[in-house]
Amino acid sequence: MGSSIGDHEDTEDGDNTSVAGVTNREDLVNRLAVEPCRAPDDRLDRAISSFVGRPVEGFTQRTFGGHLIAQAVLASAATVDDPERVVNSLHAYFLISGSHEHPLRYDVDAVRDGRSFSIRETTVVQNARNLTRLSASFCASAAVGAPNDAEANVLPAVPHPESLEPLHRRRHLGLPADGIKLPTRRRWETASRPVDIRYIDDSERRCFWFRTAAVDGVHQNVHRAILAFASDRSLLPAIAHARGDLAGAHTMRTASIDHSMWFHADVRAGDWYLYLQDSPFHTPRSGLARGSIVDERGRPVASVVQQGLILEHKSEN
Repeated sequence: MGSSIGDHEDTEDGDNTSVAGVTNREDLVNRLAVEPCRAPDDRLDRAISSFVGRPVEGFTQRTFGGHLIAQAVLASAATVDDPERVVNSLHAYFLISGSHEHPLRYDVDAVRDGRSFSIRETTVVQNARNLTRLSASFCASAAVGAPNDAEANVLPAVPHPESLEPLHRRRHLGLPADGIKLPTRRRWETASRPVDIRYIDDSERRCFWFRTAAVDGVHQNVHRAILAFASDRSLLPAIAHARGDLAGAHTMRTASIDHSMWFHADVRAGDWYLYLQDSPFHTPRSGLARGSIVDERGRPVASVVQQGLILEHKSEN
């Protein structure tokens, strides 16, 4: 693993927020890494553990919510002593937008370590501003019970991911709108949100296959943090899909209010997962997006809910 940021522009890499002349080839697992740091002076009298992480380098955009969630999960996990405990659920509130220019500090409060569950509260701080608050629970898999493979859901009748066009080919071929605002270029691993998405057209529900780069030799919490990162990728367009205006979703300026996620099984970065999305409630200015993430056998691995605001429709300006 490692990072190399080149000094020449390559239009096969990145996305439309890439810094001109810069290619970020750093692996996602390294982009999301956090390190312990000294707690600020005004927190020395509290049981707070602090960590520092970086926004993704080489892109001019506000900090991606999935990036903040993943790093907050990793910071929280670092304060849980029991290696058998994995993140079970998370609930994040996005307070204000962050920038790509400054480090991110993660202040973790060890709320409780019980017989079965550990609870953590994490505040994401950038330039003395609180960006996000995240609560997370951790437990051993036995505390909630392992899924029964014999009871796995039947995989919906959808094409295999390898038979579907990647995002850069969808644009080239002029396929129907998919609502994805920042499509990756051919080498999706170098994009600001390095997730390979294979969108499925003509589906009643909004759905797509996705994968991230494979990672070996890491704790299950790292795999789950990476899935949490990907779970925030293109979720709010489910609201537009439900309203019937997906074709204009890429022109809308939106904001996520919160993001909740429950894990149902162990996951592995590099595997394909199917993201089934819908919106049970929506208005012209807001909506609720739900997602079910299943593996290639149809086994549910995570459930996601997010509320979003539609701040502006660019075509109206």
